[in-house]
Amino acid sequence: MVEEPDFREKGTHPYVRRAAMDMEAARDELRAAIAEIKPGDWERLVPYGARTLHDLLAHLAGADQAWALAAHGLLRAEGAETKPLAPAGARAARERSIARGRSQPTGALLEEMARRRKLLLTLYELLEERHLAVALPAFGDVHNSVRERIWLGYHDRMHAADVRRALRMRWHPPRLRFAPGVDSAVEALSPAETLYVVYSVDPVCWERPSGVPGWTFRDLLAHIVTGDWVLHAHLRHIIERGTVAPWPDIDAGNAGRIAERHFSTHAVLVEEFLSMRHETMLLLAELKPPHLRLPISFWWDPPPNEHTVLDYVLAFERHDRTHRAQLRPAMKHQR
Repeated sequence: MVEEPDFREKGTHPYVRRAAMDMEAARDELRAAIAEIKPGDWERLVPYGARTLHDLLAHLAGADQAWALAAHGLLRAEGAETKPLAPAGARAARERSIARGRSQPTGALLEEMARRRKLLLTLYELLEERHLAVALPAFGDVHNSVRERIWLGYHDRMHAADVRRALRMRWHPPRLRFAPGVDSAVEALSPAETLYVVYSVDPVCWERPSGVPGWTFRDLLAHIVTGDWVLHAHLRHIIERGTVAPWPDIDAGNAGRIAERHFSTHAVLVEEFLSMRHETMLLLAELKPPHLRLPISFWWDPPPNEHTVLDYVLAFERHDRTHRAQLRPAMKHQR
């Protein structure tokens, strides 16, 4: 086992130290989950995707290196020439890690994961106040500051949940094909960004009031989790009857679903979110070009407004984006 730096000691920036200690706690959770994997389990698929547990371990082994690449040049002297890693380059680096790790035994990947974490924390030790406001373009054009992105504990917690889910479920991924035009909606509805925010929330905040009147942050999560219910109702009606149904009572439907989940933990809500979003993908795959041309009016736009079902499908990602932004004030880097 590679010994990691002790961030309880003085000398490291206090803010960086808090992020590092949160990472240490999250790494303990991940190690405990990985310890439950038996030799015959490594080829089990992780719901709701196409990675095996071995693939996931390869990803984890290279994840800290990917962060270091994203931060390339962060500690160089001012004026030094650097070429920041773009999001596409960051994705490519992650995919290369998985491809390379597929041929490596799990023991070697575990050792690599520990070694790279030690190297990353050594970099953390060098961070100063002036570094925290620096933007890391590898994470996109927004929410990309070092201040936010050094909180990597979310990553281990998210994948610890993946491991537990893979050991609990036998997953057989369906082969889905989508009608022309739907592909961009499928990409926009990826749960990845929402999971990043959810697993970054400070647990003490779940029962605190959010910026949405009358809702706690957990209520807000429950709404995000069940937000596909209206889309599901429309898609089923369209697929089964070939027509667009009238809009349901949105406020009553949302309130009822939140009330039903009043005692659900955030971990249970995340599992429901993934299951519900998978159901969304299954329904989207059943849409045919004639379905996408059907007219529909948006309840949130003043009449008259004329749209198509494809317009509705493409616009739906705004729901995730809007409510994800309302959840962000509870993230650890903002506390």
